[in-house]
Amino acid sequence: MAAIESFSERVSLEHLAGYRAEVRVRSFPPFNLDEPESLGGADSGPSPLDYLLTAVGGCLLSSLTLCLQKKRVEPRLRADVSGTVERDPDGLLRVQQIEVTMGVTAPEADWKKVQGCFDIFKKYCIVSASVARGIPIETRLDLSAP
Repeated sequence: MAAIESFSERVSLEHLAGYRAEVRVRSFPPFNLDEPESLGGADSGPSPLDYLLTAVGGCLLSSLTLCLQKKRVEPRLRADVSGTVERDPDGLLRVQQIEVTMGVTAPEADWKKVQGCFDIFKKYCIVSASVARGIPIETRLDLSAP
């Protein structure tokens, strides 16, 4: 397999009502997102923050899995992810910190291999490494009449 130099992904979101939106990703069935009631939503689906935390945890889980597969270790893995949201100096709510605990259940004979993977796996996670350094976001307007 040739080394991948670059690629892009695309998703589509369509507003439904309130803060609800339908999300389409490749050929998967559409799914909804919404804000919790505490933020004015109907809590009818995970929030964008939930998906951000899921993306970070999922990517880290995949990266650790890849390393452990290469070491021929097949443990049970779990990622518990939490995000701290606080107001910034401008008074706007922002994610200030993301904490991830990787749970690994493996035979004691494999613990050294698990520790070796844990020491390096984060640098291979596309999502968490990108979020940690900050990703420039360009926003455009495509305005049309009904």
